[in-house]
Amino acid sequence: MERIENLLLDTNVISELVRPRPDANVLRFLRRAIDPWLSTITLHELVYGAERSASAFQKAKLLAWIAEIGIAFSGRFVIADNEIAERSGRLRALAAMQGRPADPLDALIAASAQVSGLTLATRNTKDFEAFGIAVVNPWEI
Repeated sequence: MERIENLLLDTNVISELVRPRPDANVLRFLRRAIDPWLSTITLHELVYGAERSASAFQKAKLLAWIAEIGIAFSGRFVIADNEIAERSGRLRALAAMQGRPADPLDALIAASAQVSGLTLATRNTKDFEAFGIAVVNPWEI
């Protein structure tokens, strides 16, 4: 089984792990991944989703899982710094000029991958096409 390196996991990939029945393709993909990275933007999205949970039990469960993710990815977070903020602004403007308005958080995740030299693993490949970054869809591998 070929190993996969230099990956940045999008929110939908890491979130798959907390589903009752995660997609088998995604699980196989993640078993092949060598030291994948997360963006601090993904951490933001995970916490935002957990905090919006209607169930106090589900919210507590998700926040505990997010804490575990933080530990598991310690030292492997791409921090959205000035360079990434500037690059995301450029990428988002480029997408808009192509007639493809982009979500600001997607632009930040794309810039995180690009600046760090990582391939973005995401189910939403169309959301990232306009940015011209390397992407892979774990659901299709």
